[in-house]
Amino acid sequence: METLDRETAKSLFDHYRRHRDGIRKKPEMASVCLICGSTHIDPKEGDPHMLVCRNCGFAFYRYDCPSCKETVDGRDPVNTGCRECGLRVCSCGACGCPPD
Repeated sequence: METLDRETAKSLFDHYRRHRDGIRKKPEMASVCLICGSTHIDPKEGDPHMLVCRNCGFAFYRYDCPSCKETVDGRDPVNTGCRECGLRVCSCGACGCPPD
């Protein structure tokens, strides 16, 4: 994850805190917590699909779709949760469920 300067992080936080659509298309948002605005984000141990904020503990899904390679971000309303596997559904329709 790239390190953001304070001003850029605050600007992104302010925008996406109110308008979450498209957050999956902003690579910089992998390093910004939408709860507290912190840029102290780390991968969650034992879960390659999840990131966690070191400041407030907020955890969120963000990973590349295994089918189309687009970014899936659980904070984006387009990437809803799958009721079967628990991962997020990509805009291409893929999730973590095995193919039929």
